[in-house]
Amino acid sequence: MKLYCLGDSLTFGFGVSRNMRWTTLVQQESGWQLINRGINGDTTGGMLSRLGPEVLDPICADPAGRLDSRVLLMGGSNDVFFGGTDAAARANMAAMCQRLMGEGLAPYVGISLPVDWQNAPRQWADVVDFKQSAALMQGYCAWLRQFCAAFHLPVVDFARDFTRPDGSAVSELFHDGLHPDARGHRMMADRLLATLNATPVGGVSRRESL
Repeated sequence: MKLYCLGDSLTFGFGVSRNMRWTTLVQQESGWQLINRGINGDTTGGMLSRLGPEVLDPICADPAGRLDSRVLLMGGSNDVFFGGTDAAARANMAAMCQRLMGEGLAPYVGISLPVDWQNAPRQWADVVDFKQSAALMQGYCAWLRQFCAAFHLPVVDFARDFTRPDGSAVSELFHDGLHPDARGHRMMADRLLATLNATPVGGVSRRESL
């Protein structure tokens, strides 16, 4: 089975070595082949533009392997950081999910990590309001869960393990307030492994898309 992981720095694995990234760990422990299509700093708009050439084209080019291919989408943090709103992230994530469903592929949707705003990079403070972003990300992630429930899409709730009961981020799992450290990647790998093991293998009917 192949899993194309389309996303930003949380998917790429910014700040840790390749062998510590959650994508690498899952591939080593699951038997799945994970294709990492994360780009540092990418937005959901960038992901939408890359969905065709980097994900759908290679899947569609191999009809025999199509049934063995899945897609994991995770993004939106950079839209919020630099746009000050989650409107574009909602629209683009919905568009990507609908496009995949239209192709008969049920995407896994990754819930991005919370923002540990008090420990976020100080050099970004002039261009990003991290405290406001933390609240916006909570709302965006809640909307993503609702969207997935409405369309019966499997959710990989990475955020759950990084969020305290009061809604604040678990600072000890980040190396810069935004990106997980090695322990955090281990927890993300465990979360994805549990989801893959619990999700039936299969596509989605085209009639389920808008």
